[in-house]
Amino acid sequence: MNKELKIKVFSYVKKNLPELVRLIYDVTSIPSPTGSEGKKAAWIMETLKSFGAEGMYIDAVGNVIYPYHIEGKTKFPMYGAHIDTVFAGLDNIQPEIDGVIMQGASCGDNSSNVAAMLFAIKMFLQLNIVTKEGMVFVFNVGEEGLGNLKGAKFLIKEWGSRISSYLATDCYNDDFVNLAVGSTRYKVTVHAEGGHSWFAFGNTNAIHTASDIIHEFYHMTVPETPRTTYNIGTIAGGTTVNSIAETAEFTVDMRSENQVELDKLEEQFKNILAKFRSKKVAVEAEMIGQRPCSNGLIQDEIYDRIVNIRKAHDLPTVFQGASTDANVPLSVGIPALSFGLGKGTGMHKVNETLDLSTIEFGMNQFLEYMLYND
Repeated sequence: MNKELKIKVFSYVKKNLPELVRLIYDVTSIPSPTGSEGKKAAWIMETLKSFGAEGMYIDAVGNVIYPYHIEGKTKFPMYGAHIDTVFAGLDNIQPEIDGVIMQGASCGDNSSNVAAMLFAIKMFLQLNIVTKEGMVFVFNVGEEGLGNLKGAKFLIKEWGSRISSYLATDCYNDDFVNLAVGSTRYKVTVHAEGGHSWFAFGNTNAIHTASDIIHEFYHMTVPETPRTTYNIGTIAGGTTVNSIAETAEFTVDMRSENQVELDKLEEQFKNILAKFRSKKVAVEAEMIGQRPCSNGLIQDEIYDRIVNIRKAHDLPTVFQGASTDANVPLSVGIPALSFGLGKGTGMHKVNETLDLSTIEFGMNQFLEYMLYND
């Protein structure tokens, strides 16, 4: 970014910080659990309209799309922020601000980053900033939990050949994700004979079988590099204390930085399940989630760009693997990165906090990244 533009942009951020805080507050206040993002999407559409934006629309899966000066361009960067949250059933969110700390469900993940994108768009429109490549802003659905990156997958399907790079604004302003951690998730249901705990003693018990499966599952070996993990997240079953359980179910999460290792882990898991099937016990496995891995690290100018931006501020840049919307473009070879606006605590908790003293730097870093070559 040239010196004159940097001065103009940084001055705008400083002058309008209260508006950025207000945007974060407003976005946080709108409940949008995964699968129910419509109210927030509609609000974003109205907010963009109030900025004077034109041409935005909601696509087939619920993403809000705002193409910005891409006419005649064959390729352009895409900037995304997921609008869904993990807080199903939370119908009333009233953030609180005490000094420089905002507290409220999703204030950091991902409301602050949705607000940062909206703030950037308003600034671009007010200052009449048009980049060489143009860009597409997206406010996407389905990033959290069993959303399975629904919004990002649709974006890459629809726009993939035209995307030069992808930035997922997520997490904190010193979290830099350049490697996709993929995952495969299953719900396992065990059916057994069951019966009365006294009169049918000896019949097969679904909870017993589920426990044996889990015990064996936790004795699987996985490599440290590439990092590969597994977890049983939930378990339920049975009816009463004096009944032999007819059914039991549990959920499984398997992750890896490498698709080959993830496939191997899934195969081990399926082999374990097969061992416990018999005439008296049925074991069913339903895939409930799948996120793609990277195919190794991608070398691209965008990674050097963020390193150089932070070096100019005497700050280190530590890259890491994680599961974000960037998984999808990375899995098909599109250079992608993820980082956020501010810093805070308690991500995915109802009392999450955001340190408002960190958002000015974070906004400047975001804009330096976007305008680096202009």
